[in-house]
Amino acid sequence: MRYESGMATRASKRAQHAPPARLDSLQVLRAVAALAVVVFHCHWTGIASFGVELFFVLSGFVICHAAAQDPRRFLARRVARVVPLYWLATFGVFAIALFAPAMVAATHATAANLVRSLMFWPYVRDDGADMPLLFLGWTLNYEALFYAMFALCLAISARLAPWLVLGLLIGAAALHRVVAPLGDPLDFWTRPIILNFACGIVAWLVWHRHRAWVGQVPAAVAVPAALIALGVLVTGVHHRLGGFMPWSGIISGVLLLGLLALTARIRWPAGLLVVGDASYSLYLLHPYVLEAINRKLHAFGPDPLGIAATLGAVLAAVALGIVVFRLVERPSNRALRRLIG
Repeated sequence: MRYESGMATRASKRAQHAPPARLDSLQVLRAVAALAVVVFHCHWTGIASFGVELFFVLSGFVICHAAAQDPRRFLARRVARVVPLYWLATFGVFAIALFAPAMVAATHATAANLVRSLMFWPYVRDDGADMPLLFLGWTLNYEALFYAMFALCLAISARLAPWLVLGLLIGAAALHRVVAPLGDPLDFWTRPIILNFACGIVAWLVWHRHRAWVGQVPAAVAVPAALIALGVLVTGVHHRLGGFMPWSGIISGVLLLGLLALTARIRWPAGLLVVGDASYSLYLLHPYVLEAINRKLHAFGPDPLGIAATLGAVLAAVALGIVVFRLVERPSNRALRRLIG
């Protein structure tokens, strides 16, 4: 009985210190990041240019969190999460470029471009842009690089992997000026934007090592800090700071930790969590909706009809993202996860 009691006590302590399976704060920020990208791509608003950087910070945090829970199947689970919908969307753009090239003038449906896009290999298009067939895929090329780095470092040491990747990211960014003249992919892979992943790793290290302390930060401190960080990101004030520091990532990290501090004290709206769940589908597919409404119904702009068209396009993009998430993304992820085990 004493042995069983000791086992129960140890299990209870492990349960208390184990990270929660789902962090709603992350889902909320996924929703914020995706909506920021959608609004930014409406172009006329001039705000919300921070979406991609926030996504990278969240990825840095989430990848550390996922690797700590299941390092053995880390890379397979990342592939199952990212690849199916991205490949489907890429094949869709390839078909459009093949049969209706006027609709995507800068995109050329060649076998080489298709293979490089599917394999997350950066290349320069004829118009000089570092973008794959699905133009939003440039961010996934960075994600794939980050996953590869993390998988390599996990193979070296699961415990030290976050620190090793942190060093690799900082070292790669420091070498950018040296290797940039060599062109892609080295120029692409070493751009300072990768430091946003590093900011996410730092946020995870703080949360992982001092989770109890983060949870005890008074709401009177956490709420204003999060609101100020969000306000800075939305207005783009931080862009005036310049320099080598990844200000978007640092401020996004403050926003993330501010929301994590409120985890046990706030109940987020269910609708926001749904958008967070569907954020990947929303991110990949929203350009189709925006282009259709902007070109065929009414141009986006600050006029009354332009504002109405913008709001309608954002809502339609969110609706499409949720539908595709429930009918395509989530089922494909679950099927692949069952195969992985």
